[in-house]
Amino acid sequence: MRTQFIVQEHDIKKREEFYNYITTNYDFHISYPFKKELFIESHFPFVVDFEDNSFWVCENVTCCAAAAACGSIIDIEEFKNVRRG
Repeated sequence: MRTQFIVQEHDIKKREEFYNYITTNYDFHISYPFKKELFIESHFPFVVDFEDNSFWVCENVTCCAAAAACGSIIDIEEFKNVRRG
């Protein structure tokens, strides 16, 4: 079963809504320097990891490129559908 999700959203308003959704519905560890503003203002994808209960932003271009190349990056709706399903 998949435990880590890489979620991309470019719209700042939707990024904030997703941040609020995650922090309201899950009890994840968020460590420095990942403050709310960084999550929302970043152009990089979110990483939601249910194995280690973490929520962060992947700022490593190489990792993002690899994830994109293998089709691992999903959008917010896909994430919500997978988690419901």
